[in-house]
Order: sequence, then C-alpha cells, then structure tokens
Amino acid sequence: MNEVVILDIIMLVMMFMLGAIFGSFACCQAWRWHYKVHSKKDLGQWSVCLHCKKRIRWYDNIPIVSWLVLGGKCRNCHKKIGVADFLSEISMAVAFLMLSWAYLIPMINNWAILGQKPELLGIQMAAFIMTLLMLVVLMVLAVYDAKWGELPVVLLILAVVMGAIVFVLKMYEVNIEGEGIESSLISAGVGVLILAGTCFLIYKISKERLMGGGDWILALALALALADWWLALWTIFLANLLGDLIALPGAIKTGNSKVHFGPFLVGAFVIVLVLGNCLPLLLKALG
Repeated sequence: MNEVVILDIIMLVMMFMLGAIFGSFACCQAWRWHYKVHSKKDLGQWSVCLHCKKRIRWYDNIPIVSWLVLGGKCRNCHKKIGVADFLSEISMAVAFLMLSWAYLIPMINNWAILGQKPELLGIQMAAFIMTLLMLVVLMVLAVYDAKWGELPVVLLILAVVMGAIVFVLKMYEVNIEGEGIESSLISAGVGVLILAGTCFLIYKISKERLMGGGDWILALALALALADWWLALWTIFLANLLGDLIALPGAIKTGNSKVHFGPFLVGAFVIVLVLGNCLPLLLKALG
C-alpha cells in the first residue's frame, strides 16, 4: 500500500469522524429548536437526557460509539435515547466520507496540477466546504421533518441562501474553466423547474396530503446547489423512489397518506452529488 493510498484512507477516516460529530450536533439542534418553539424551554448548554433530565457525560456522548455501547439507553435512567440520534450520526458520517471521496480526495491527489490554478482550486475548495456546511443544516431539517413533520422556515431560508452561494461558486468555476456560462445557467434554471417546480405542483395539487409547503422550498435549495438539470432530475426520481420503498408501506398500513418527504430529498441529494462526480470519472477510466 503506497503512501498516497494511506493518506487518502486517513483523510476519509477523519472526515467520517467529523461527519459523525456534525450528525450528533444536527440532531441535538433539531431537539433544541423543537423544545424552544413548542415547549418554550431551553435545554441549556449541555446535552441532557430528556427523561431524567440529567447531564450526559462526555464519555456517553461520543458519536456512534456511545450509542452502541449503551444500547441506545441512558446510563442513569436506562430509558431509550432513540434511534434518531444514531441514524443522524451514522448517516452524516457516511455522507461526509462519500462526499470527501468524490470531491476532496481528487482535489488532494491533483494538488500539484490544481496548484497551478490557485483561483480554481480556491473556488472548488470553497464550494466543497460550503456544501458540507449546507448538509449540516439539511440534516437538522431532515431530523425535524422525520420526527415532527415540520420544516422550520428560518432553516429553510438558510438552506436556500447556502444553496445559492454554492450555485454562485459553481458558476464562477465554470467561468474560470472557460466553459459555456450561458448553457450552465440554463441547465441550473431547468433544474430548479424540475426539482422545486415538481414539488410545488405536488404540494398544490394534493393540497398538502402528499407533500408539505416547506418541501418545495427545500427542493429549491437543493436545486440551486446542484446547478444542473440532469442531477436535479435524478434527485427527484431517487427521492420518490426512496419514499416509495421506505415510507409508503407504513403509510398504507396506517392509512396515513401524508409522507414526510424532507429526509428523502436530502438523502437523494447526497447520493446524486456523489454519483454525479464519480460516474463521469469512472466512465472516463473505463473508456
């Protein structure tokens, strides 16, 4: 195993750990937001058990590891902590790892080449970092929607702003590389119509039975960050596929037609981001 591969593995492990930390943070913020809005309570500075209200010690607050060691229960009262915390941590860890594999590792491995174009390297790195930060906000929204069926407007606006920043960075990158900026803008605009437009139509036609009012705003943020009509098309397809496979059976069983669509949009967004960068490289290598 050569030195480059070892460094890549170390970087991916570090990003996995960072993702787990941010996943824990996102789930915690979702709970804090819900308590503040609905219960008018502040959970305080430290993490506490929602059952016994005792502070969770640092060794019981290690992302992924502590949940597995304690079996998803509080050390003090032995009540279940909930699987949402674990799922948030592991899914964000995997997302950070996969996005780093798709974007960060190629940048590092081509550092010498990209270093000759510092402006391009800076834009690519800025877009990558902003995408990760946006993903943290998206995870808060996904957890909130999955647990309480709501998407806080303030967080939606923040996601749209961050998506717009990623969009501007990508358009700037296109301009630096000398590619057609007009065609890129048209592609991004069509992507917004496909992703956000479809969600808006479903929301209006179904009168919020199949999709909530916040979902199309979330879709707008994702479409801006994707900045490509083909990726937007795949995102809406995968989000519906994931919803049909995961949520639809339970909805049919309970007779509840309303599906919390936010988590599926976010999940599809990450999958498309990863495959959207890796598949062209793979096809080029195979060709």
